[in-house]
Formats: sequence, C-alpha cells, structure tokens
Amino acid sequence: MRINETAIFCDLDGTLFDHTGAVSERNREAIRRYTEAGGLFAIATGRCPGNMMEYLEGVAFNAPSIVLNGAGVYDCANERFLYTKFADSEAIAEVLFECRAHHPSLDLQVYSERDILYVSPEETVNRAFFELHRSSHFISIEEALSAPWFKSLLFGPREDLASIERFIIRRGLAERFDRVYASTDIVPGQEYLELLPKGINKGTALHECRALDCYKGRILIAVGDYNNDLELLKEADIAASPANANAAVKAITDMFLPSNNDDAIAALIERLEESEALY
Repeated sequence: MRINETAIFCDLDGTLFDHTGAVSERNREAIRRYTEAGGLFAIATGRCPGNMMEYLEGVAFNAPSIVLNGAGVYDCANERFLYTKFADSEAIAEVLFECRAHHPSLDLQVYSERDILYVSPEETVNRAFFELHRSSHFISIEEALSAPWFKSLLFGPREDLASIERFIIRRGLAERFDRVYASTDIVPGQEYLELLPKGINKGTALHECRALDCYKGRILIAVGDYNNDLELLKEADIAASPANANAAVKAITDMFLPSNNDDAIAALIERLEESEALY
C-alpha cells in the first residue's frame, strides 16, 4: 500500500489525544512524515472547528475533516464548511427547556458553526470538560435559537439523562433527532447524551467525503475508539482502533493499535511506512 494512495480519518478524544487531551511528539512527527509522503490526514471528531483547531496547533493535518459527529465536513485550510446538516433546533429546544425546568444541574451545550454555546448557568459546568472545549460562551436558550444548531450535548448524572430520555419518547420527539450516549476519558466515569441531526453520523460524513476530488481513488482508513465512531469505521475501507477502544469498536476493527496513551496514530503510520517499503 502506497502512502500517497491513502487517507486517514482520525478521531481525537481517546484516539489521537492522550488522556490529558494532548498530542504526543511521536504522533506529531509521524503525521508530518505521512503528509510529506503524500498521505492525506483528516480529523473525524464531535468537536466544532474552532475548538478542534485550538488543540491541533502544529499538527500537520492537511485535508477536509469531519466535525460535529458528522454534521459538517470542514476545510480547515480555507476556513469553510463543504457540507452541513443542521439539527432540528425547535425540537431540541423543547428538551433543553425541560432540562432547565426540572433538571437544573445538567450542563447544557449547543454547538454552532464556530463555538460551543452553554445554555445553562456557569455553575453547572463540568470544569474538566469545559477547560478542554473552548472557545465557549454562555447564552440563553432563547438567544441561541437565533442561529442554526448542529447538535446539543447534555452532561450530568445518568439518572437525569434517563429521565430526559423518557421525556423525549413521551413527547414524541424521538423521530426528530438522533440520540447517542457517549463518554470521554477526559472525565472518567461520566456519560453525556448528544442530540444530533436525524440519520447523521461520522459514517454519513465519510460517505460525503468520498465524493470530494481530493479523496477520489484513495484508500480511506478510519481510526476511532467509541460508539460515535462505529459508523465511520464501517464506512471506511480499513477500520483501525486503539487498545483502549470499547468492545463494539474492536468487534469491527481490521487493524489493532496501541492505546491512545501509547501513540496509536504513530504506530498506524509506521505500519503504513513499512508496507510502502515492501514495494
């Protein structure tokens, strides 16, 4: 397999990032070599572009990337979206108003084109998550409705999230957006609920990427660790995962890598380099 015939789509949290939210020097150097050899390195994340860019300074990714769990494909070089799919903000707002009325301790977030909008009071913020998800600012739900939303995230106790899940079903909102439970090793042991555009995920965005000129004819390699990466891995030509990936991800993995704390992406690129050396 020649490197200049491949493209890597890499998840961030739990994959490229270590448990502190940093990119190791070994990973950085491997990505630099990969792109200089003609490979395309793209991101596939739930984060919005502005936040993603803050934590990738000096990382040599060089191709349109999947953001917002598939609700957007973003050209970082030209700072523009190539593809967008907005959520049903009216339906999601109904959920957020319910949270505000009956679950005031929940950390409520709305993701716009550039920023994370916190629509709950600052005192409810999960500080560890907040510190690694800038730029962010606080705004009311009513004010946030003036612009389109890509997704919403509800962070808090599992029992509160379960109550909101029952509210969604009871109100007949389940057909108006998708719901995904997720976690992050930035906040061990904590789960959050994401409300996403109906039928949209990282896999649907990767399918859109296949039609872009830069990706045509390339072998698409996807790397991820968690449930929101499953569709991405299924859509890819080669699915890879770090050792810290969950069981569902490992079940569909073609290429197993060391953990995110042990330079998983460098290990992947080194294997591609070894493969190319056989030509």
